[in-house]
Amino acid sequence: MKKSLLFLLTIVSITMFVSCAGEKKSASGSDASEENIEGVKYENKDFGYSIVLPEGFKQQNNDAQMEKERGGKLFLSDGCMIDVTATEMNYLGDMTPEKSIDQSIEMSKALNDSVDAKKIDDISYVSKSQDDFGLRAHYELQKNGKKFMIDVTYPVEKKDKFDKDIESMIKSFKVD
Repeated sequence: MKKSLLFLLTIVSITMFVSCAGEKKSASGSDASEENIEGVKYENKDFGYSIVLPEGFKQQNNDAQMEKERGGKLFLSDGCMIDVTATEMNYLGDMTPEKSIDQSIEMSKALNDSVDAKKIDDISYVSKSQDDFGLRAHYELQKNGKKFMIDVTYPVEKKDKFDKDIESMIKSFKVD
């Protein structure tokens, strides 16, 4: 009887392991193989955007209210941090997304003269710098009255890898 029960439990465990290993789920719960996603997909329905993060990053907060207030989540992996956030923009006077992006670039350079900031297009830019914590990259996009940001902090020794990952994340960033 004990051998039969042990055998049955072993078969069930193996079956569950094989079926779970065959289904790679993204952060949104959809089947990753259907979407050809490499990495961890994060979707924010409140702000209408999605992004694919590098493989291995884990969400750090599961608080729905915090996610709603921040417009995103924090992800960590192996000494690296990715903070994805969004906020509503209230432009005053003749301010436009284009002017706001120009001001953001000027401000980031004024705060840190070692910042390498460049416009990607009229409504987005990326900047990179180094400080006591390591390398930092900031991507900002202003669209549909919202500001979307990706902030990445990573060790200097991972520069080559994360420079490629940052480029990949920016390409994967989609706004409804």
